[in-house]
Amino acid sequence: MSWSFLTRLLEEINNHSTFVGKIWLTVLIVFRIVLTAVGGESIYYDEQSKFVCNTQQPGCENVCYDAFAPLSHVRFWIFQIIMVATPSVLYLGFAMHRIARMPESSRRRALAARRERMPVVRRGAGRDYEEAEDDNEEDPMIFEEIEVEKEKSPEGGEKHDGRRRIKQDGLMRAYVLHLLCRSLLETAFLFGQYLLYRFEVSPSYVCSRSPCPHTVDCFVSRPTEKTIFLL
Repeated sequence: MSWSFLTRLLEEINNHSTFVGKIWLTVLIVFRIVLTAVGGESIYYDEQSKFVCNTQQPGCENVCYDAFAPLSHVRFWIFQIIMVATPSVLYLGFAMHRIARMPESSRRRALAARRERMPVVRRGAGRDYEEAEDDNEEDPMIFEEIEVEKEKSPEGGEKHDGRRRIKQDGLMRAYVLHLLCRSLLETAFLFGQYLLYRFEVSPSYVCSRSPCPHTVDCFVSRPTEKTIFLL
């Protein structure tokens, strides 16, 4: 997978997302993927090797660690990132498929709606605007005037161009559905993290599972640092 493909993918997501959706994408990339890849691996790389119990019974430490952490924190977060990002990827694929299969007449209506919001332009002296439209040719003078007007008086609605584009392409229902799915997944993973780890890494863990001969105390490495990173 090349970087150009990822760049194009992010551009399409921005084109078909609202302002809040773009913020969520930034948070997903910066705070989750980067922190999990950089910080998570360095903090949790020795989570099992430094998990020590006060017994010499073979297999006791492995069993106690399995009870203490059924699933690695880093693997849990990676799985969470993949599952939470899946609705957005599916929505983007549906949007690109929908736009590609859109009839030419619908595309022209959408383009005409966008042109209606543009400032009024002065037509060229040698030929009028209707003739240029009939010939399907682009008049350089017209487009040059449009660019000048847009630079002089930027519209306030450009900030919400993603929402307007979603409505024009008929993707509002799919966008709302993917937001609901994403919110449900976020809530489910948050609840799952609470069930598995709570929101605190205890410095010690009391284990009494077989084959441990008796109740043993196990100790976790860097519990305070892991608690801060977990929050």
